[in-house]
Amino acid sequence: MSETVFHNSLQGMLSYFSLQKDPFGRDIETSQLLHLPLINEALVNLEFFCERRGIGILTGKSGSGKSCLLRLLVSGLPAGMFRPVYLCHSSVSVGEFYGHVATAFNLPARGRKASLFRSIKEYVYQLQHTEKIHPLLIIDEAHVLSNDILMELRQLLNFQYDSETCLSILKNG
Repeated sequence: MSETVFHNSLQGMLSYFSLQKDPFGRDIETSQLLHLPLINEALVNLEFFCERRGIGILTGKSGSGKSCLLRLLVSGLPAGMFRPVYLCHSSVSVGEFYGHVATAFNLPARGRKASLFRSIKEYVYQLQHTEKIHPLLIIDEAHVLSNDILMELRQLLNFQYDSETCLSILKNG
């Protein structure tokens, strides 16, 4: 009977293994994640990326834990030094993309593309220079970004004639 319960319900599985909650749930706290050597290596590389500031791409097969790794990275970033923002809707127009970025930075998402672009750039510059906080834009499902958005990302990174890095972009996908 216990074998049947185990196969037919989550509660049966939890009971069978004496667990309090699903060990494979998406809501697992980052402090409860198992740090295998490959996870630690990937995390060190992502932390190095954050220190270097720029643009990076995290790749891997679907279901390999890239998004979980990003949660782990963000949870370990030094408080007050980085402002990570996460975008998960990548298959949009350029104008919608700027609206999503503005919303992620708690800016008004109204207006034309050019005014949204200017607002985001001014906010990022002010955040970096006045508050000494480095913004980190994390874009999930980046493989579906249009060429137009990829060109706009390059423009978002251009500060002081391309001599200063006020924004880092990490693409996942």
